[in-house]
Amino acid sequence: MSRAGAVAAAPAPARRARLVRAVLTAVAAAAGVAVSALAFATLWPSGGPAPAPRPQGLSASDRAAVRAVVDRAQRMVTLTPAELGYTLRVAGPVPGIRGQTDNATRTITLFVSPDDTPNVVAHDLGHELGHAFDARALTTAQRAAYLRARGASGAPWLPGRQASDYRSGAGDFAEVFALCHAASPVYRSRLAARPEDPCGALPKEARAAKLGKGGT
Repeated sequence: MSRAGAVAAAPAPARRARLVRAVLTAVAAAAGVAVSALAFATLWPSGGPAPAPRPQGLSASDRAAVRAVVDRAQRMVTLTPAELGYTLRVAGPVPGIRGQTDNATRTITLFVSPDDTPNVVAHDLGHELGHAFDARALTTAQRAAYLRARGASGAPWLPGRQASDYRSGAGDFAEVFALCHAASPVYRSRLAARPEDPCGALPKEARAAKLGKGGT
């Protein structure tokens, strides 16, 4: 039967039921992707829908190792996701992605390998907390002032569809936020040099976000 004929033909009852289930499943999946894409777009509106990361599956022993790494990392950060109204999720590694912040569901997801060190994961968590703080607390004026202070007043705050997070104002802010709030030597921003005083480079409100009981 030709493709046109197959489309025109009315499915048998059993096939129709399967087709309805498939359509409903696809609609539900699309809605989930749209919500995720919309949440991502609240911080990066020009980026368009992003494909959902597909974390690597982990064995039971690897999951335990990852949980232990994350637990140690959290003790190295002075702020918790809960203090910003966010929930922390932990998943297996994803090539090229260390974390993701969903501002619609207020969820931070870290993509962690059993081989990751706690200080790197602490920095990743601090970076995502920076994005969460940005989305919830920073004003347009504060973002512009931050870029001027960083010597990058002409830079976009949000990365475009193909731009790196680390070359945007939002990504640089998240990196500096991580330096202020996490015990880590990591620094990935490509927008401006690593500041000598990371906390001093942040707006006062972002410095005052040191609310956590951790911070060893």
